[in-house]
Amino acid sequence: MSEKLRYQLLRLTRKTWSRCALFSLFALMAVASSALIGPYIPENVAIKLGSDSIGSLLGILASSMLTVAIFSASTMVGSFGAVSNSATPRASQLLIEDSTVQNTLAAFVGTFLYSVIALVGLHAHLYGDGGRLVLFGFTLVILVLVVVVLLRWIDYLSVLGRLGETIRRVEAATMAAMAQRLQKPFLGGQRQPPGAQGRHAVRAPATGFVQHISMDILQARAEALGTTLHLHVLPGAFVEPSVVLASCDADLAVNDQQAIADAVLIGAGRSFDHDPRFGMVVMGEIAARAMSASVNDPGTALDVIAAAVRTLIFWVDTGRQTAAQHDAAVEFDRVTAPGLREAGLLEDVWTPLVRYGAPAVEVGIALQRALASLRRLDHPGFNAEVEELSRYALEKASHSNLIDREMAMLRRESAACGSSNSISNGSHAEGTGYNHQHAAANASSQ
Repeated sequence: MSEKLRYQLLRLTRKTWSRCALFSLFALMAVASSALIGPYIPENVAIKLGSDSIGSLLGILASSMLTVAIFSASTMVGSFGAVSNSATPRASQLLIEDSTVQNTLAAFVGTFLYSVIALVGLHAHLYGDGGRLVLFGFTLVILVLVVVVLLRWIDYLSVLGRLGETIRRVEAATMAAMAQRLQKPFLGGQRQPPGAQGRHAVRAPATGFVQHISMDILQARAEALGTTLHLHVLPGAFVEPSVVLASCDADLAVNDQQAIADAVLIGAGRSFDHDPRFGMVVMGEIAARAMSASVNDPGTALDVIAAAVRTLIFWVDTGRQTAAQHDAAVEFDRVTAPGLREAGLLEDVWTPLVRYGAPAVEVGIALQRALASLRRLDHPGFNAEVEELSRYALEKASHSNLIDREMAMLRRESAACGSSNSISNGSHAEGTGYNHQHAAANASSQ
């Protein structure tokens, strides 16, 4: 099975309707098996253990599960809206794909369908005494399942859609994407030499964001062509028809170009899968919304800073532990891929915090201390950007009407980052420009 097909199947299993369909299929199988197994049960056993209350029990299940399913669906929609309004619409993707939410709704819908079909079978006299006994057994099992799911759902509602829980989910999804990238820093291919560019290029067939790259398809095509393919985009990159996806020195027929383009899955939006920078972008968006004048919630910004520091420390520590495995991680020796630009991880989350948190001195102090913590990691991919962001934060604060004492506090904290303590009001830091919507998503910046 190709990587592309596995990825598409994974995305399919995260759809709510697919889980509802699966649970409904199990319900249909339970009803059908009652009619099939019933004739094999001895008549005296069926009469002795059979229950005349199965009809009323199924009626109660059918009516109650319909109500609970509608309530759960409305709760889900309300939670999606709450996350979009309090955090960012990009974070609602994690809630939509949450397995607990989907399994709960699927269990309620499946139980409702089971009850209705079983009632139809009862009134049509499809079951004998043995079939009614089997149906009664299945109903008891489903009742226990519904009680367990309902109790878990009630407990889960206490955190569903909460801002703190949303930040935790974004942090966990980002760490998962980071761990995956660190295991395969070049997507399983070879490290791409600087300036690698083939004579023949394959351009993007559509406009959108790269969501997945099937390296096995690229490897097979490179072997067939007897060449090395150079991949020029990473998951999360924004592409349009002028952007080169891959290049090589071999002549490319139309079918070769089509196969290479098909290996790069392009969608309308970014995904947390395979894209560590997207999680950092979402954290930055949550902090930016919290620091807007209409919300003015510095506490959430402080929570995002803490989550960002944990995530970036995870990146550095895990990267150091897996550094020796990088050469062994090469599965596709005919494909080269660029590495992730580590400074971009800092830009994605800290730049919105600096821009919108400058008027709040408590956020500025926390930000400088967080940058100092990252500077003490002494990670080559972070050091220069940490110092640059510290200078940028000081400059931004100097234009935010802070009093001299507050600026002195910020300068004192920023000294730990190795940045300058004296910034004139008219100076401008070099290289601090940031296009939040485009540059963070562009593969060339990665």
